[in-house]
Amino acid sequence: MAGSRISFLILTLASGLMAQRAFEADGKVIYEDAHETRTNLGIGFNPLLTHDGRVAMLRGRSFGYGEPFDCDKSESRNWVSVYNPTTKSEKILFNRAVPFDGGKWKFCVFEQMQLSFDGSVLYLVSPVYATSGSLAIIHLASGSITFVPGVNYVCVIETGPHRDELIYQRRIYRKSPEDGLEYPGYPFVHARADGQQITEISDEYFTVGGNDEIPVLREYLRKIGGTITANGRKLP
Repeated sequence: MAGSRISFLILTLASGLMAQRAFEADGKVIYEDAHETRTNLGIGFNPLLTHDGRVAMLRGRSFGYGEPFDCDKSESRNWVSVYNPTTKSEKILFNRAVPFDGGKWKFCVFEQMQLSFDGSVLYLVSPVYATSGSLAIIHLASGSITFVPGVNYVCVIETGPHRDELIYQRRIYRKSPEDGLEYPGYPFVHARADGQQITEISDEYFTVGGNDEIPVLREYLRKIGGTITANGRKLP
């Protein structure tokens, strides 16, 4: 009987988390609970739900490549914060500039964020280059950072034996068999948690507003038994 009660409690908690969601609307982050009650969390973007039901997000507006920013002004930069729906409180998780290219450029504007399952590792993509972004892998406790240049989009694998490894799109040069010259592509890549590439998956792209045109990536995720959340949707 006790085992049945525990199982019921686990299922109840799991279904509650599954019913939660966070999304963007008009430049603001909206949190919706299991009862479909919505809370406007204010200006921000790229929200994601942590495994314990909190909302991590990029605060501030979105900045594109080449847009001026100012790390000394809150209205001209981004930072990462986490909202707790239970306590209705919010705390800053990360709020400093990141030194890309060996400190040549310090960016305090970010296009996308992800977190490891336990929240100890933060993944930030910044619009560093005209042709691509760059990924910073930040260990929050120590402050150490690993960089993967050329990354435009990153997802953390959420389940299965490869949990906390990465799926990202990265600018990669390949030599053409026709003329011997190198040309860039942006394939999906499976990588370790430290950003080191494991294998290229496919030359596919997310369609605008959807994730439909990625059959090879979907099949790869099924093969390795992993799931990701991309553009607000679970894959595969």
